[in-house]
Amino acid sequence: MDKRKKWLWIIIYTALGAMATLSLVQGCRNGVHYSQDFQWDAAKALTMKVNPYIESIEPTGILSPYGYEEYFSQMEANQFPSLLWLLFPFTLLPPIGARYVWLIVNLLLTGGIGILLKNTYFKKVDNKIYFLFFLLMLAGTPWRNQIGVGQHTVFSFFFFLLAVWFAEKNGEKKSILLFLGGVVSLTFCFFKYTLTAPLALYFLYKKWYQPLLGAILLHGILTVFSAFWLGESVANMIIQPLKVSSALAAEGGIDLGAVLGGSSLSFVIGGIVFILLCAMMIGIREGEDEIVISMLVLWSLIITYHRTYDFFVLILPASMFFKGEKVNSQYPLWLLIYYFFLLIAVFFVLRIFHEGDGILLITGVGYYIFTICIMGMNLKNIKTTMKTQKKA
Repeated sequence: MDKRKKWLWIIIYTALGAMATLSLVQGCRNGVHYSQDFQWDAAKALTMKVNPYIESIEPTGILSPYGYEEYFSQMEANQFPSLLWLLFPFTLLPPIGARYVWLIVNLLLTGGIGILLKNTYFKKVDNKIYFLFFLLMLAGTPWRNQIGVGQHTVFSFFFFLLAVWFAEKNGEKKSILLFLGGVVSLTFCFFKYTLTAPLALYFLYKKWYQPLLGAILLHGILTVFSAFWLGESVANMIIQPLKVSSALAAEGGIDLGAVLGGSSLSFVIGGIVFILLCAMMIGIREGEDEIVISMLVLWSLIITYHRTYDFFVLILPASMFFKGEKVNSQYPLWLLIYYFFLLIAVFFVLRIFHEGDGILLITGVGYYIFTICIMGMNLKNIKTTMKTQKKA
């Protein structure tokens, strides 16, 4: 590496490192003061045999004597009970203590995400380039807001990557511990199911059916137990959380629900896309890992409700654009430049303009165009690869 190139990398790392540090500090400050999306209160209500979904839809006031609203705003139990049970260890702590521990856990899991990304989807990418995108993620508004509002996407994304890592290792060397690690990790990752349910289709593509079925079975068992615990029907344990979450359908960033104003049409279109993605994953041959996960990430952020704080995972498509230090020749340079500016818009520009309607519209249009371009090019490349493999 010549001196000019070396100094350029040093300047880039220094600038991004400083921005990431400031983002980290501000995210921690916000996390200590807010963390309103943590759902500690919903999980605590569940452990007390109080239905958190009724308290979210039509509060009875039964929890008022405990003063939880001092730490958390109006309860929004939009997670299934099998997911709320994952927060049980935190309910053993007082609200403010749980908030600090949740913040620390999110920071540790962010470090874990950095390690797992490099050992899964960014294996073929040069370390310098990968580290650049990871610092960009930390410096961006989405990750900072994740930490600040106490959201669960960091938690879920970490466990999704861990499930992938366990499944890959189990494929190399069969082990019951590796298999169980994958099942448990996949079970945990569904906490943010609006992101990880589409991502879990990656397991269909890899033909890793057993961990997927195992995770679904565990959630089924916890759902039945929750119904017994609360004295409710199993159907209510599915319907009631959906009632709470459906009220948020129009409050996303650039997803279909936000674009269509919460219309039921958004659920129909999202469902159709999900089914088509399922069919596509079953039909694609292995060897397209980075391409497949990139397509799933892009679609996952628009077919279901997402605020822009979930968009820190948008660094994943960078894995398909690079091989070592070089740009992947499958993609034109203009598409990589387009992707980079899209990241800048989502990570920084939206915040500058306070996510106003105008800038959201421009960014959303840009995002949808990018997604369509990626789908078109990738499907063409996959089709070409499959034809070549057949001839061979």
